[in-house]
Amino acid sequence: MRILIVDDDADMRRLLLRTLQRWEYDVVSAADGVEAWEHLQNESISFVITDWIMPKLDGLGLCRRIREARLARYIYIILLTAKNSKDELIKGMEAGADDFLIKPFNAGELKVRIRAGERIVTLESNLEEQNKKLQDAYSRIREDLDAAVKMQRGLLPSSALTVSGFRFEWIFVPCHFVAGDIFNFFQLNEHRVGFYILDVAGHGIPAAMLSVTLSKVLSPISSQGSPLMRFFSDPPHYDVATPAEAVHALNQMFQSDDDAMHYFTMVYGIVDAGSARTILTQAGHPSPVYQPKGGRAELLGTGGFPVGMLPDAKYDEQHLTLHPGDRLFLYSDGITECTGKNGELFSRDRLITLLEEWRDRPLQDVTTGIQQTLERWRGSDEFEDDVTLLALERV
Repeated sequence: MRILIVDDDADMRRLLLRTLQRWEYDVVSAADGVEAWEHLQNESISFVITDWIMPKLDGLGLCRRIREARLARYIYIILLTAKNSKDELIKGMEAGADDFLIKPFNAGELKVRIRAGERIVTLESNLEEQNKKLQDAYSRIREDLDAAVKMQRGLLPSSALTVSGFRFEWIFVPCHFVAGDIFNFFQLNEHRVGFYILDVAGHGIPAAMLSVTLSKVLSPISSQGSPLMRFFSDPPHYDVATPAEAVHALNQMFQSDDDAMHYFTMVYGIVDAGSARTILTQAGHPSPVYQPKGGRAELLGTGGFPVGMLPDAKYDEQHLTLHPGDRLFLYSDGITECTGKNGELFSRDRLITLLEEWRDRPLQDVTTGIQQTLERWRGSDEFEDDVTLLALERV
């Protein structure tokens, strides 16, 4: 280990130099604090033994400069002084010294104090190395998470769309890098459009992995693995499954084999492009809000069982017809259970009140306004839970 000794007394420097070299330390010397600071800036030294009273820059000034500099390595400082009052010792500690040795010092005591300081330096060095490894690991995890965010967002629609006469808008704000919530809408066939919103129980990577898996499963592609389709031998070999049939199939596919209870809630709907007849199935998810153009908003459905919780769960359907200007809002509990600055929940009633007040606004303005209102309510643009809303309007 290299030790820097700092003293304006040449005889003291020689004494310390001989003593430390006899103990097989690599020693560098300086006549004052300014010279010592030059050494510390240009050389890898982590141990300093310095006199208190020196010209140009004294021991206290050197201690302060070292601590204020916030160097990448920790420097252990022993202050040599003839001062032995408590006030002086406190002053030295406040300046940044780690230990003291009163002049004239005993060589055995100096050796013990250096050994103690050496252990601290070693611990600090090990800690610095571990921190660097942690930082490198965090950087790799952050890169992986950024890739996961990009992949998950790539599964969502890229912009607001009108599909077969229905306008779709949404809010999607994950509480972490990736979300357990996900939604989508798609053309099932020439006449029917499917749409869903779901919320995987839990947060973070496990929930997000399941939500990504579900977004792949809930695909309109005609394949034997799609729960959105009924398959049979005669041409055209498949037909669109009803929402209750699709959710029932999902419930069979995602039953947990262990006690982890990897369940999720969802609302899945199908709307006929010609008649605007709409069928919804609710599986443990917050009740959708139906807002007719000329009437008051109302809740649809009473709950249902989450998917993956009970193998024999039954799922019901809600039927309605969307007239021009009618709107339907599907949302996660991250909205209604958003905690405000005063600890109060945002609530379903507040959401419905906003929808009533903004009935005549364009649908995009409504979704933007809801997100901004939630941010003001929360006092932040970061939330405790994923905030997701899918809105559709017959145009």
